[in-house]
Amino acid sequence: MKDQFKKVMIFSALVFFSVNFHHPVNPSFFTQLNLPNHVFGTSFATMVFVAFLTSPIWGSLGDRYSRKKTLVYSTLFYGITQILYGLSTNMWHILIMRAVAGVFSGGFMVGLMAMVVDVSDDKNRPERIASYSALMGISMSVGFLTGGVLGYLPIRYVFFLQGISMILLSTGIRFFLGETNSPNISEAKKPEFIWNILASPSRRSEIFTPWILTFLGITLFTFIGFSANNNAFNYYLREQLNFEPVINGIWKAATGTIGLIANLTVNVWLVRKTDLKKSLRIVLALAVFGASMIFLNDSVAPFMVWSLFYFTMHTIAFPLLQNFAVQKSTHGAGFMSGIFNAIKALGEMAGALIAGFAYDFGSKVPFLIAAAAIFIALIFSVIQMLSKNDGIEVEID
Repeated sequence: MKDQFKKVMIFSALVFFSVNFHHPVNPSFFTQLNLPNHVFGTSFATMVFVAFLTSPIWGSLGDRYSRKKTLVYSTLFYGITQILYGLSTNMWHILIMRAVAGVFSGGFMVGLMAMVVDVSDDKNRPERIASYSALMGISMSVGFLTGGVLGYLPIRYVFFLQGISMILLSTGIRFFLGETNSPNISEAKKPEFIWNILASPSRRSEIFTPWILTFLGITLFTFIGFSANNNAFNYYLREQLNFEPVINGIWKAATGTIGLIANLTVNVWLVRKTDLKKSLRIVLALAVFGASMIFLNDSVAPFMVWSLFYFTMHTIAFPLLQNFAVQKSTHGAGFMSGIFNAIKALGEMAGALIAGFAYDFGSKVPFLIAAAAIFIALIFSVIQMLSKNDGIEVEID
């Protein structure tokens, strides 16, 4: 199981490295095509909305059939989609390609997280999730930096290189990564499919308890805030501060490195030594403070410093939320990973969409909205404190 965990981590790093090539060049791509300001939000929102719709399906497919195959197909077709995205010439083509990318991004996001759960037990799961989150953060940051450097090439080449990388990763997963769940069990013992659960009032009420709904509320508003801030931040650096893509990439690499250190130190300590509910409330409170300071500071240096602080708080909060999502889940890891990723995607969609249109009212308005959203997540976490249930326990047999 330890060797399989290492392989899952290696392919996770490579996937998250590759899928972030295009983010630092997207603003330049959009301005090159003379698209309206809101497209940075609407295009991302389109992608994550489709990911919201399809993530639970990917989770159920992985639970009932093959986790490995969901990764092979989702990475393959995501790669093809990115090549086509690089050929876009207008806003509608971009939105369509973002929607198709959303279908397949949900596949590998859910599949990789579920694989980490598959190869872990109750004792080592929290630390492995923290390690997975740390690796995800640094891989995304290095991928962002690589995309920024590649931005000196003709921009379309970045999307082509990204697509080819994902296709090669699909091939690598096919031949070098083993299956982590038990797809050959009898039909009677297979986890229920998502639609069967949603169609049954008794199963819905059994699984979506008040505790879980509160947790999903925290997740939703946390990612509304993060997405609003992150999307506006990327565009703000280019449109207001006139930074080159490589500067954005260097910045993401720096935040990713700090996030890696935070995950491997602060998060591991929080998991081992503290009440995670209380820790999450403290982290969210600090994130509200950081997001507020971003809005209040116009000078470049304070703006960047508080942005670094805010992104670090989000990096710490993310694995705590992931841990709650799969805590005590003894079966159907893909289902819970899918639900978590769906709500995460819904928050990212709403945040991106709000940020895209709010930007037209003022370049700093999205940062104010981000602070408000994180504050609402904090309120939900206070409500969660009153819950008598200490975790999410889901049996989906």
